[in-house]
Amino acid sequence: MLCLSCTPARADESTGGVAIYAKVLRHINPHLQIGQSRNLAQHVLLNATRWNLDANLLVALVTVESRWRPAARSRVGALGLGQLMPRTARTLGVNPHNANQNLAGCAHYLSGLISKYVNRPHQFQLAFAAYNAGPKAVARYHGIPPYSETQHYVVRVTRMWNHLTKIVPSIASDVFIVPTQSAAAAVVPVPSTASDPSLQPAVPKT
Repeated sequence: MLCLSCTPARADESTGGVAIYAKVLRHINPHLQIGQSRNLAQHVLLNATRWNLDANLLVALVTVESRWRPAARSRVGALGLGQLMPRTARTLGVNPHNANQNLAGCAHYLSGLISKYVNRPHQFQLAFAAYNAGPKAVARYHGIPPYSETQHYVVRVTRMWNHLTKIVPSIASDVFIVPTQSAAAAVVPVPSTASDPSLQPAVPKT
C-alpha cells in the first residue's frame, strides 16, 4: 500500500508554516538564500491552497524536477523549478524564467492532471507520469508509458512525497536529511511493477 492521501494535508500558512518549508527547501538546495527560501515556501503554501494540492506533494515534485534550482534548464529546454516547457508555460500564462510564476504554473498543471485522472486507479501515479511524459503518452498506453525515465520518475516523486509527509511534522528538529533513492526506499514501501500488475507499463494494442 502507498501511504498517499487524496485529502490535501497542508502546513499552516502562518509564519511558522513558511519557516518550516523554507527550512526544507534550504536543505534540498543549500544555495538558496534565506529570503529566497522563505519567498518560495510562501508561494508553495499559497499555490497548494489555490490549486487544492498537498504542499508536500508540490515540494516533492519540484525536488525531483529541479532540486529547487530556479535557473534549471534541461537538455530538451524545460525551464525553472517545475521544468516547464515554453509552450506549456505559454498555455498556463506564466513566465517560466520567473521562479514564483514557474511554481504557480507547475501547481496549476499538476492540479489539472490529478483532476484528469480522479476516477482512475493510481490517480497520482498517472498524474506524475503525465507531468513527465505528457498526457498523450498516458492515453496512448492506457497507463504509465513504458519509458524507463518516466517509470523511475513516478517512483521518485512518490517516494519523496511519502518521505516529506513523514518528516515535515517534526521538521523543527535540526536533523533533516533528503534521502538518496536507496534510503527513500526504506522509508515507505512503493509497489514495484512486478508486485502490482496494475502499475506495469501498458503494452500498446496491436
